Amino acid sequence: MSAYRFSLATSSLGIGRAATGLESLVRFLVFGILLAMTLAVLAGVVSRYVFNDSFSWTEEFAIWCFTWLIFLGAALGVRQQRHVAGDFLPKDLPAWLTGVLGFTQNLILSLTLIMMLFGGYQLADMVGGTSASLQWPTAIKYAVIPISGVIALVFLLARDADNTGILVRNLAAIVIAGLIYAGLDQGLLGPLQGVSPSLIMLVVFFLALGVGVPVSFSLMFGVFLASSASFILPAPAVVQNMVTGSTKFILLAIPFFLSTGYLLNLGGLSTRLIDFATSLVGHLRGGLAHVNILNSLMVGGISGSSSADAASSTKILVPEMVKRGYSPAFSCAVTASSAILPNVVPPAIAMLVYASVANVSIARLFMAGIVPALMAAGALMLVAYWISVRRQYQTATARAPMATIWHTFVRALPVLVITVGVLGGIRFGVITATEAGVVALLWTFVLGKLVFKAYDWKQFYRSFVECGTDAALVGFLIAASVPFAWILIAEQVPQEIVGWAGTAADSQFGLFIILLVVLAVAGMFLDLTPAMLIIAPLFLPMMTNAGVDPVQLGIVMIITLQLGGISPPVGLLVFITSQIAKVSPSAVFRAAVPFIAATMVIVLLLCMFPALTIGLWNLLE
Repeated sequence: MSAYRFSLATSSLGIGRAATGLESLVRFLVFGILLAMTLAVLAGVVSRYVFNDSFSWTEEFAIWCFTWLIFLGAALGVRQQRHVAGDFLPKDLPAWLTGVLGFTQNLILSLTLIMMLFGGYQLADMVGGTSASLQWPTAIKYAVIPISGVIALVFLLARDADNTGILVRNLAAIVIAGLIYAGLDQGLLGPLQGVSPSLIMLVVFFLALGVGVPVSFSLMFGVFLASSASFILPAPAVVQNMVTGSTKFILLAIPFFLSTGYLLNLGGLSTRLIDFATSLVGHLRGGLAHVNILNSLMVGGISGSSSADAASSTKILVPEMVKRGYSPAFSCAVTASSAILPNVVPPAIAMLVYASVANVSIARLFMAGIVPALMAAGALMLVAYWISVRRQYQTATARAPMATIWHTFVRALPVLVITVGVLGGIRFGVITATEAGVVALLWTFVLGKLVFKAYDWKQFYRSFVECGTDAALVGFLIAASVPFAWILIAEQVPQEIVGWAGTAADSQFGLFIILLVVLAVAGMFLDLTPAMLIIAPLFLPMMTNAGVDPVQLGIVMIITLQLGGISPPVGLLVFITSQIAKVSPSAVFRAAVPFIAATMVIVLLLCMFPALTIGLWNLLE
């Protein structure tokens, strides 16, 4: 028995070391792929605007890179447990039940990865020919899927492998998953034949989500099981749908804008924005709360990431707010609530996702977000002022002199130029959203690294890898949702919803109310990206048939779903702020209620008055 235990301990040590080495390799690949993708798109921009010519290969090369980035980054997310998951389970479960749930999660993860692995292998084996511009074998593009599947399984096996009991449990989950996969070809799901694939998929999805499986894998698990039971979509077709839907050229802007946000914080450029915001509104009652909100508005015009804004603002502003007498819960609530702004003010990651789903002009969508973002920021500042007066937070001080405002503006100007350049370039058709993202990234890098010398190359490497992983996880969520939506549409679920909503509401505003209820409920349980990817295809035809502009609809959807980030039980933005500031999440949720109510008033105004969203574009035409 002691020899057996020694053998297990030695094995767990070896697996842990192997996984650590493999993680370093994958991190290097993620860095290299993101860098290559950036340089390829940048080369396309330079060739077109400087040399009045264009390389034919840059777009296709960048798309292939993004495919590899998504799946390798997804494997890295398994290693680091960074995939977004629902937080529905109590924290104080008995140890035995926690073990059972952990095994169930690993079993579902393993089975999903095995299905993706073999589906990707079959797809890579089936496709032939070469790419149009690169002249590379097409199979190379899809080869990353089985490779990443194997890597993710190794990472899953090595999870907490220093505990031999957990190592055995992980191994058992993978082995049993393999046996189940083999049984699928032997008619294991035969009793489910004839059952609606959509019903199977939805039940499996919610069950997996309920036991703590990450959202993206819950989506994939539901799709794969429904497909295996009904043969509605073969496994290679599922994987091909994932790749095709997640690697549109417009979506390449996601890693570029995310990287811009990362380097903005790394280079200390966000501090310049905070100083400028302080000079503008710091003198008001509750001044730091207003600074927090205004900073999110300005940072949102550069990074487009709510999570990044919530994290950076919590680190920088919340300790200072608490020091000046604001309650920790209120400080976190202001931070989490204002963090919805980066996904409303352009260039927002959520807008890029919606544009890819709804096939609308990203330039119109960006312009449509400006007025609602300003309105939402104003509403949040009114609430912050009202609460500050009631609780006697930070009394008003003397207004900053014009010399100070001008000085801080000049210091922030190199950063603010990014927003103006991005919006102006896209609005007037000079540059695409993806190209604008890479130009913004280059400008931020030049400022932070070469001009201000705020970080070294090691810090840049670590930050770029983290950003590449985050971008990959967003892309993987999009990829997982595409076949999920495809099955719903094939089963005519959207048509049934449209028919029901049409009978339940007899006006455009009535349809908006139904939509808002669905979005509010979905936002409470799902992250913005998967919720929008699932709901937008269902409601878009119904709302456009009722005369709603798809751009107006997109802004309403984005803001309403973002409120889920500050609503229980999931409330990702609240959990980010409370975790960093070490504050009770329940206290932050309570403190966020007035901010949620104020934002919902803005949403209702956007529903009633389309000019608030589409009017600015029409004015500038």
